[in-house]
Amino acid sequence: MSHKTYLAAAMIGIVAVLSFAGPVEAGTCQSVKAKGVAAKLATAQAYAQADLRQTAKSMGGKVTQTSTNCVPGPSGYRCKIDAVVCPK
Repeated sequence: MSHKTYLAAAMIGIVAVLSFAGPVEAGTCQSVKAKGVAAKLATAQAYAQADLRQTAKSMGGKVTQTSTNCVPGPSGYRCKIDAVVCPK
């Protein structure tokens, strides 16, 4: 797959996460997921981190806990981040 395909997939993932993410209410923390896909491990991790930052920003909160899982696939690496976003 081409770089443009990976970028498009990442953008679709960001839109999907943002459509389900609501603002963080005072005193509550929410579990969120972020993902990144790329041919290189470092790039996949960077995409996942960017997805997580954007999700936390759109929710108006900050990331307090993270767990990252990256696995190789037939066309590159897939990284998933499970995180907790709490109010600022």
